[in-house]
Amino acid sequence: MNPKKVSKLFDNKPSRISILSPSDTDSNLYRQMQWGDYWVKYELTKALGQLGYLVTNDKPNIIIHLFGSHMKLPKNAFKIIWIYSHPEKVDDNLLKRYDKIFCLSSSFNKKIEEMGFESNILFGATAKKCFHTPDNSFDYDIFFVGNNRIDGIRQIVQDIGKTKYNFKVWGTRWENRINSQYIGGQYIDYTNLNEYYAKSKVSLNDHSDEMRKEGFVAVRIFDILASGGFCISDLNHGIDELFRGTVPQYESPTHLKNLINFYIENDKERQELMLQGREIASNYTWDKVAKSLISSFL
Repeated sequence: MNPKKVSKLFDNKPSRISILSPSDTDSNLYRQMQWGDYWVKYELTKALGQLGYLVTNDKPNIIIHLFGSHMKLPKNAFKIIWIYSHPEKVDDNLLKRYDKIFCLSSSFNKKIEEMGFESNILFGATAKKCFHTPDNSFDYDIFFVGNNRIDGIRQIVQDIGKTKYNFKVWGTRWENRINSQYIGGQYIDYTNLNEYYAKSKVSLNDHSDEMRKEGFVAVRIFDILASGGFCISDLNHGIDELFRGTVPQYESPTHLKNLINFYIENDKERQELMLQGREIASNYTWDKVAKSLISSFL
């Protein structure tokens, strides 16, 4: 957008911000709550509101698009895109629609700049607080929360296979896909997740192939660590950039099982990484993300 047009857009007008996210396209409001981006939008809405901004879908003059899919954009608005997922859908035609670009991955951010666009790195964040368990008791050995993929089982769950440990998966579409003894339920309220993470010896994280290859780090890792949990993830070159060795990553089913065995059986080593990871994750807040986004139009 031309700087003069930007100036005119905001002359004597309060900032009215609308946040668009992929879950908006789901007409089932309960099912929206099972999308990860729904809670990113929720946290951003809170952070922006606490900073004094009006977050509304009624005649917004600022759009923040949490990109995961193409969406219709109003003409007369300052348009910000945060490339939060699905990097394989990003091209020139998409990027030229926006006045400001942010990207979750530093390596993919370079690709955007090579395409001729100015872009800013903006990592994920968390609002989770550490859930303290005074008796150091655990409900689960291994914990995973996430819906099964429509086109097949999630790789990290498949790679665990049969296990002697108390392993529970929470999410939809798991029935008849894994042994029923591993299914914990279909839904956990987002606001209670920190208790589950803290009361599990190992919480699992995975990425889609596209996000993993392009270094997009899941917000789930921030939440697990900030909650006082310990995380094992699939291999993603963006993880060590952020978490500096506190999140072990596996390269094969055997490697995953070995990591799980080691960290479940060795409390000291697990807790050392957990504490270091929690300190790192707690520095990434939605308040900071919101301030970075609004710096685009101040």
